[in-house]
Amino acid sequence: MEVTTRHFLSLDAIMDELHALFDSWESDGALFSHLDADTVQLLRLALHEWVANIVQHADFDRNEPRVTLQVIPNGRRVKCVIEDNSNGFPFMKELALREKTLEPCPERGMGLLMLDAATESFTYTRSEDGRQKLEFTVSGDKESWLNIPF
Repeated sequence: MEVTTRHFLSLDAIMDELHALFDSWESDGALFSHLDADTVQLLRLALHEWVANIVQHADFDRNEPRVTLQVIPNGRRVKCVIEDNSNGFPFMKELALREKTLEPCPERGMGLLMLDAATESFTYTRSEDGRQKLEFTVSGDKESWLNIPF
């Protein structure tokens, strides 16, 4: 699999476009050449959870949403960089709050915890051009399923 970059301009269509991208990768075997099925599912979960947070919670301050996804394979690891032009939010503060206050088996509110559990590492910053930037790595060498909160 080569480095892939996709630009999304419609929050109404982004989830369908993201899942169609995964479906095309899976049908042509692009993801499975270096990654096992569990790692592909972790990658899909992490991307789904972050993009769902953008769709549901991001404030674009009347700007037309622009979301860019870059997927960079590296052996049994995949690095993802997701940038958007929203105002951002205090990601680390929200993650810590969820870890402390989440009730068992909630209906909502687990997305950030699932993103954290599915990834080997991540950073959330504001880029020099003012875009929000989440970078994370999913690894075929990590047993992340055991860390996903229930």
